[in-house]
Amino acid sequence: MRILFLASELAPLALTGGLGEAVAGLAAELVRRGHDVCCALPAYRDLLAHPQCPALAPAEAVSLPGPGAALRGRWLAGRLPDGVTLRALKLPALYDAPGLYAADESDARRFIALGRAGAQLASQLAADVLVAHDWHAALAPCVLRAQPARKAKRARAAAPAAVQVVHNGAYIGRFRAEAFAQTALPGELFAPSGLEFYGQLCLLKAGLLFSDRIVAVSPTYARELCAPERVGAAFGGGLDGVYRAREDRVVGILNGIDTRSFAPESDAALPSRFGVDRPEGRTRCRAALLDELGLAAPREGRLLAAVGRLAWQKGWDVLADALDRLVAAGATLALLGEGDPTIAAALEAATRRHPGRVRLVRGWDPALARRLYAGADALLVPSRFEPCGLVQLIAQRYGCLPIANRVGGLVDTIVDGETGLLFTPLEPDSLVAAAERAAALLAGPGSAELRVRLMKQDVSWTEPARRWESLLEEAVRVAPSARS
Repeated sequence: MRILFLASELAPLALTGGLGEAVAGLAAELVRRGHDVCCALPAYRDLLAHPQCPALAPAEAVSLPGPGAALRGRWLAGRLPDGVTLRALKLPALYDAPGLYAADESDARRFIALGRAGAQLASQLAADVLVAHDWHAALAPCVLRAQPARKAKRARAAAPAAVQVVHNGAYIGRFRAEAFAQTALPGELFAPSGLEFYGQLCLLKAGLLFSDRIVAVSPTYARELCAPERVGAAFGGGLDGVYRAREDRVVGILNGIDTRSFAPESDAALPSRFGVDRPEGRTRCRAALLDELGLAAPREGRLLAAVGRLAWQKGWDVLADALDRLVAAGATLALLGEGDPTIAAALEAATRRHPGRVRLVRGWDPALARRLYAGADALLVPSRFEPCGLVQLIAQRYGCLPIANRVGGLVDTIVDGETGLLFTPLEPDSLVAAAERAAALLAGPGSAELRVRLMKQDVSWTEPARRWESLLEEAVRVAPSARS
């Protein structure tokens, strides 16, 4: 198949979190399975300056008529080392700025342009299927269906198939109503049955309503998106009714990770390599981590880590509330993240109360994150909602026991008591109790076998890509173009 991925992020060139990792990992695995995959995203200033950006040459022209002056630019083309084709949308008026997101109303113009240009590109490349990742790309399926492109180079009568991926449904691309004019779509589409959402423009609705298939990044999260508003507000951003209306098209497929990159047997970030056949290196990683962070050595099973955004979604506020009790129970905690200033202040206060027992490293240090996975006994993942989650997969790969709230992809990737621990409700008492369960497991006679079981988990993209392949073939079969 000829597949076009349209996204706002792609590891390692443009990355703020799990979205870019997932897009890159799936694209590379589909190429290994014999498909022609192109990843298209904005030509951000940071992308063009990235040391791993391949040589880019001018390719397809872009012209986006609309209110005011037309936007004119060009796709830049290159090829990534894994065989994925790259397209970067060069529109300097929109993307020649630091960072990936403006986090204000100007993002409407930036990502409406990406959706419109991506729909054009799908036809220019004669793609079999366009895959729109999250709200940033979600206008593209709507453009394909509402404004069908002319016949492509090969004999196809209508637009490619379209698949909308929901990596995090809490972010829906909501903007002022005036932004709708920039879409150049028929006015009747700005209605509750279309792209209007409580008087505003909602870009994610465009992808949900006009795609042939909707993919959530885990089976449990797919069900959560369709749940009623009383819980759906935390999962589907208020669009639970849209998901339920199209529930027959909603599918959950887990993400994987790049197991060639996340490999404790060869990871250059670690002070000692280890694996299933030589697990002793993990003990050295534990000792080195304690020394690096200036932490006191706790009993076996009680060196806890947490990695990620300091955010309400990730439940770091609950972790902050539980810190004193965790320390009182004998835990030492190594924390890495950046985000909400209030949460950060609470965590820093705990480091002052418990010197040598709690250490917070603010910011994002990928190498330190790997050393945390490799050296900690267990990883705390107290997310309020988690579409899939990557940290628990990486932790398992490095023999670190994940302790997670029973939601979303955490449910689908952790077998309680075997490949991690699940707890509920999300409260400090439950978190502390789960940490105690983990300590008992990790200090018990079966701890070595538990570590091996974790490291043997298949967390690669192999099985997810096989399921994606089947879904894309199905989307092509059921797309309107297949019936014309």
